[in-house]
Amino acid sequence: MKKKIKQAAAAVLTLMLTLPAFFSSAQAAVGIDTQRDCFVDFQLDGAFEELAGQDENLEEPVTVRLYKVADVKESGAYLPEAEFEALALDRVDHETTAEEWADKAETAGEILEGLSTEAQTALLSARVTLAKGKGSTGSLQPGLYLVMTDSVRSPEYIYSFTPYLLSLPGNYYSEEHPDDSWQYSVTVGLKPEQELRYGSLEIIKTLEAYNATLGGADFIFSVEAVRQGKTVYSDVVSLSFDGPGTKRVLIDRLPAGSQVTVTEVYSGSCYVLTSPGSQDTQIRADQVSQTAFSNTYDEENNGGSSIVNRFIYTPEDPEGEASPEEEISGTWTWQQQRDSALEKED
Repeated sequence: MKKKIKQAAAAVLTLMLTLPAFFSSAQAAVGIDTQRDCFVDFQLDGAFEELAGQDENLEEPVTVRLYKVADVKESGAYLPEAEFEALALDRVDHETTAEEWADKAETAGEILEGLSTEAQTALLSARVTLAKGKGSTGSLQPGLYLVMTDSVRSPEYIYSFTPYLLSLPGNYYSEEHPDDSWQYSVTVGLKPEQELRYGSLEIIKTLEAYNATLGGADFIFSVEAVRQGKTVYSDVVSLSFDGPGTKRVLIDRLPAGSQVTVTEVYSGSCYVLTSPGSQDTQIRADQVSQTAFSNTYDEENNGGSSIVNRFIYTPEDPEGEASPEEEISGTWTWQQQRDSALEKED
């Protein structure tokens, strides 16, 4: 997971329209005006439509915080704040790679999290709340800043942002852009990572009347979940009764936004439904959606039983993450069960 964070941070750095001061100063014709104010415009990269201009889809606005990590000299050298001396900014040069800067940003974030609330507040230089994917700071002193963006949630996704370091002023110098002047107003892109949210489904079964002479009563349900036109879950569950009453079975980790159809496909040999046999519901993030079925004895004397075959997939990396559309390596195991409720209680 840490490797993924570093790679993501390196990718974020490629979006920045400014370069570290130590590198740019070697190209710039004049030194940095350390008394001049700097300004930053933030904008989302537009990869996810619900973030770029549809704020009503979010449970909270995108908020960016900038923390002062170091002052900068006219020459472009950094003078770190006492809390961030461990970043060894005096050792950076034109050969420092984007991944090394990503490591420093990660370290800076860890240092910040370890500080008291009062110390964090003292280092906070700006807080920007984005509207329709854009936002701007007020005036900032020249220096190096840690950019932290809070995760936000929509009904179906979590969007997270990797911390990175931003140098002010910036410089666009490159072979393609030979202008070596300092830029005291810069534009920075924010690239979020998207992760699915999940909810649960509970199937509630009530047996209103029971014939003890015939023995246990078994019921089987098929569960089909479809999201954005693709089947993301398809399985069967069973419940067994040895008397009248209510049982429940919980199915976890269904993608939020999925449309689920639960159908009672087997009602025993002598029991009839007293509720609809097929029911639809929608999965909502961090909530439990429910369907409820009921049966009663039909006065017939036909015995019967059922067995559900289950195939369970176990990923080789238990901490690996993949969306329903992705595949990760693992193994399948076969199980037989009569009562899914018993399995859930273990």
